[in-house]
Amino acid sequence: MTHNEKRAHWLKEGGIGLGVGILYGVTNVVVGHPFDTMKTKMQAQRGFDTGGMLKAFSKTWRAEGVIGLYRGCIPPLWGSGIFRSTQFAVFESVYTGLSSSLFIEPIPFTGGVQG
Repeated sequence: MTHNEKRAHWLKEGGIGLGVGILYGVTNVVVGHPFDTMKTKMQAQRGFDTGGMLKAFSKTWRAEGVIGLYRGCIPPLWGSGIFRSTQFAVFESVYTGLSSSLFIEPIPFTGGVQG
């Protein structure tokens, strides 16, 4: 998330972090939820416990289609979007706010580590 370009106002950087965090959270669920669905079906549902993940996937695809892979994805979608966007926005805002000359001076006797 840190970058080499000159940083804008801390509020603008936080807003950009908010948008990027939402995209990351949504992408995380869109890619990962079908795997979680297969894992849960294999652990808890009779008929899916043998044959492996590919067999469980094909069985779900034939019976329910794409909806079967994403059933129940709305709560994790909201949760992941909110969690990641908050995480990214707070980091970018605080990092930008503390990037004054006071915090980029090298700490004495640390070999160039900045404060």
